[in-house]
Amino acid sequence: MLGLVLGGGGAKGYAHIGVLRILEEIGVRPDIIVGASMGSLVGGFYAAGFSSSKMEEIASAIDKRKRKWLLKFNLSRRGLISGKNIISFLTPYFGKKKIEDFSVKYAAIATDIENNCEIIIDKGDLIQAVRSSISIPVAFIPNQYAGRVLIDGGFPNPVPITAAQKLGATRIIAVNVWTRIPYGQVPLSVQPPSGKRYNVKQVFEKTFDYIATKLIDHEMLQLKNGMLIEVDTKDIEMYHFEKAKEAISLGYLEAKRQQENIKRIALC
Repeated sequence: MLGLVLGGGGAKGYAHIGVLRILEEIGVRPDIIVGASMGSLVGGFYAAGFSSSKMEEIASAIDKRKRKWLLKFNLSRRGLISGKNIISFLTPYFGKKKIEDFSVKYAAIATDIENNCEIIIDKGDLIQAVRSSISIPVAFIPNQYAGRVLIDGGFPNPVPITAAQKLGATRIIAVNVWTRIPYGQVPLSVQPPSGKRYNVKQVFEKTFDYIATKLIDHEMLQLKNGMLIEVDTKDIEMYHFEKAKEAISLGYLEAKRQQENIKRIALC
């Protein structure tokens, strides 16, 4: 069974739509779609029957004003964003769709912070599955669903390859949009100061790039029959949801470059 794994990355994850366009062009339809965070949203649309062209149309309609509405801050001790506007945005598209009714197997990855485990949401309400998977810690209020307190699945597992394998995938095409940074171990030595000053945002982004690199490396060790498509989205910030066309183009071009490898994995 062919599994498609779409990783997290906020607005960077629009690149997944470009990859899906290539799959459509070469006639590849995955049997299993597993998404974490933004990957769960794009994968959810695809599993629900939306084409890459329709997804681009929806995504391209999000400008800076719409982005501010979607991510409207809410003064709460539980998080900065309630997620209510995102649910309102998704409802006309997803309605009351149930995951188990899809023609393709789909799962969104979330994290249960009370029971300390990764949750593979492969049944139930699609909107709740996506809302759970995109709940970035601190930024979003955790989503309470199925008696659990759920947060973003992409932080502990940015590219959930092993989850796809648990669902039966024997061949995997995985897509990563995070910047992977070599992170070695060296003894302390004196060097000239760079003079750079890093703000909180820059420190957070660099820290998560390091963590994501380690976590993705670990998942890749489990990938015995498959490939990883890495899309360079370094010029797109996580919150740049108004840059859909740019991110989609990056995903398309990278998948086009790897088209023969995709065919080899998908059509073997």
